[in-house]
Amino acid sequence: MTDSVNQRVRLLAGRYEIGPLIGRGGMADVRLGTDARLGRRVAIKLLKPALASDPAFRTRFRREAQDAAKMAHPTIVRIFDAGEETVVDPHGNEAQIPFIVMEYVDGRLLKDIIAEGPLPEHEAVRITSQILPPLEYSHRAGVVHRDIKPGN
Repeated sequence: MTDSVNQRVRLLAGRYEIGPLIGRGGMADVRLGTDARLGRRVAIKLLKPALASDPAFRTRFRREAQDAAKMAHPTIVRIFDAGEETVVDPHGNEAQIPFIVMEYVDGRLLKDIIAEGPLPEHEAVRITSQILPPLEYSHRAGVVHRDIKPGN
């Protein structure tokens, strides 16, 4: 879990070892993890504790996991698990922190590639041609990605 919470919880859902922070968004943080049962690296998305007490954010986060789990496309990250973990903050207060465990994909973010400078036209076309098919697939499945950007 994050910072103060992570100091107390090393194993999520009795199964996932929580590692370093690898991404941060408006709603959630993503940490590298290990599935202790299967011995594979995973990405663990944790709803930020400040938002976890809001039922609307919890519902939205849960729906994200359910929608993503419906996808079976070679270029869409697979969802392995989702749930909520009870944690105790440094003040002794209990909180439910929703999480999503997904496939970890090792590589570079498009935003980092773009930050290096303009791409040659053929490279921009190649990248775009890899982004469009999974978007079309998800739209046909009735799932609209609400946060398309180079960091995602």
